[in-house]
Amino acid sequence: MKPLNEESDKKKIIVEKYNSTSSFYDDRYRKIQNEKFELHFQNTNFNCKTLLDAGCGTGLLFEYISSLNSNNLGRTLRYIGIDISWKMLKHFYNKTKKIKNKVNTNLILGDIENLPFREDKFNLIFSITSLQNLHDLKKGLKEIIRVGKEKTALKLSILRKHLKLEEVITYLNSHTINLRTENLEEVEDVLIQGSLNKKNIIEENI
Repeated sequence: MKPLNEESDKKKIIVEKYNSTSSFYDDRYRKIQNEKFELHFQNTNFNCKTLLDAGCGTGLLFEYISSLNSNNLGRTLRYIGIDISWKMLKHFYNKTKKIKNKVNTNLILGDIENLPFREDKFNLIFSITSLQNLHDLKKGLKEIIRVGKEKTALKLSILRKHLKLEEVITYLNSHTINLRTENLEEVEDVLIQGSLNKKNIIEENI
């Protein structure tokens, strides 16, 4: 493991970056993020789901879900967003008060590498364009797997730049079934989808 101060310094930089961009984040990135959501939403079932949005930012995913034409969505979906930037979460909270299609929503200031949830909590997990910001990507993936239930649907995207994709796929292959990746030229991220297979997971040391 790298020294704790190096980890803390990187996280501090990430927090400052997103705090400073929170006021114009939506205008700059909504179209780009919506394109990723659209690809991930193919064959996604939200019925009776407890959804984790890991790195939820200003709530663009929440906005997209809330715009879906589903009268039962508010009664069948519980949405939990976690982000390391309090200013991004503040913008997100303001959105929840304006959106008509009410969804049971909780927002948490926290860290993907140290998720404040018990094991086997979620049965649908999104993390869109957030994982590349982690100090330790494998640790973040391990945490996401820990809080997911057996057969939880994973919907991940990671910026292609500097991504060691083979290492990520090798790690996820041992924890999932039906793992699929899409590396499309028109999308800046690599899209990764699969279902958790926790039966054969052996405790790892990071």
